[in-house]
Amino acid sequence: MTTLRVIIWFAVAAVAMLLAVWLAERPGTVTAEWQGWRLDSSVGVLLVAVVVLIGVCIGGWLLYRWIIGAPFALLEGWGESRKKRGYRALTQGLAAVAAGDGIEAQKHARKAEQLLAEPPITLLLSAQAAQLAGDRDGASRAFTAMLEDEHTAFLGLRGLIGQALREGDPSKALAYAERAFKLKPQTPWVVHSLFDMQAQVGQWKAAQETLETGQRRKVVTADKGRTLKALLLVERSRAAERANEQTGNVADALVLAREAFALAPERIAVTQRFAGLQIKAGDARRAQKTLERGWALAPHPDLAMLYLEASGESDPLKRIGVIRRLVSHNENDIESQLALAQASLDAGLWGEARRHLEVAGGNSPPVRACRLMAEVEERSGAEQAKVHDWLARAADAPADRAWRCTACSAQHETWRSVCESCGAFGTLQWRAPGTFGHVLPPETRAELEFANNEKK
Repeated sequence: MTTLRVIIWFAVAAVAMLLAVWLAERPGTVTAEWQGWRLDSSVGVLLVAVVVLIGVCIGGWLLYRWIIGAPFALLEGWGESRKKRGYRALTQGLAAVAAGDGIEAQKHARKAEQLLAEPPITLLLSAQAAQLAGDRDGASRAFTAMLEDEHTAFLGLRGLIGQALREGDPSKALAYAERAFKLKPQTPWVVHSLFDMQAQVGQWKAAQETLETGQRRKVVTADKGRTLKALLLVERSRAAERANEQTGNVADALVLAREAFALAPERIAVTQRFAGLQIKAGDARRAQKTLERGWALAPHPDLAMLYLEASGESDPLKRIGVIRRLVSHNENDIESQLALAQASLDAGLWGEARRHLEVAGGNSPPVRACRLMAEVEERSGAEQAKVHDWLARAADAPADRAWRCTACSAQHETWRSVCESCGAFGTLQWRAPGTFGHVLPPETRAELEFANNEKK
């Protein structure tokens, strides 16, 4: 680039020299008369005079422009300097927020607000600074002000959702989440937050619509969406049953439960709900088929109790055969052996009960197996020392499977769709502590197997 520029200047100089030589060889004269004045000059001098005059005119014009524009330039430079200082204060404020220094962040936020004539840029800093300093009212005012600008409204809603949840106002948080969902329904945290909030307040149908929107926008995976929808249908089925409690009509509830079972038969709560309604509707044979399918995927003591109810059998010895028919669909699971042990215990077959408990417990029997063995020894008339020995072993035995939340690990006595500890929906599963994520519990294992079969 530099070489090209030198060549151009050299060419210009060469042309100028050629012109000068050409004029020198042709000196000629120029005469001008005006108002009695006479001017005689050579062509070369005249051309120089014209060039000088043009240069003076250009210089005068530039001087005039500078004088006229100087105030505006000064104002513009001052404004630019003000903006730079404002952005510097904004940057320092964000750094203070990152460092967790609320007082310093508030100081820089106020300075940025004064220097920058762009409130949306500084409102977020002001809100975060107020949060760090524990000023809830100040944070709420800043987040609310952000709603007035379309570019910051979404951020403002997110801040207000957090504020409402911290203040223990779920209805206000839900209203803000609904507004955020309308603005950006493709944002994962919005979909998940709104879904959980709707589930927590029992808005099952609205939660299902949110879930389906999340699936369409690929925010929720197909397998997870299938399971969550099934559990929502369980809750809708319960609501339909309560609505028809006086008439005793379970048709609507049964339709919803059937749809849930078609989606996720591997979920214990889904199987239990569907089979329970089938029994209530007088269709015990189909209820048994439902329970057999559910047991094959994820056994549970409550399913065994329902199966006995559906069979209508009251004779203890015959009930052993009923349970044997159920557990034949999943013989190797510990729940199958424990169910047979309980049935044998109820029928007074102590030896059979011991045999099943030994198979169930192996070298390290869980708490339930130990307690059942203690009951067997006591009812069979064995020495109290054996009973006490099994009860002592129960105190140190591995924990039983229970309804545990996969999100927060909280334990619950019975299944519920929403964890009372963390508020997550659909996270309670029948499993032993410390096994999730390593050795999959039956319900999770069956979930994966069912999903794989569906894909095939």
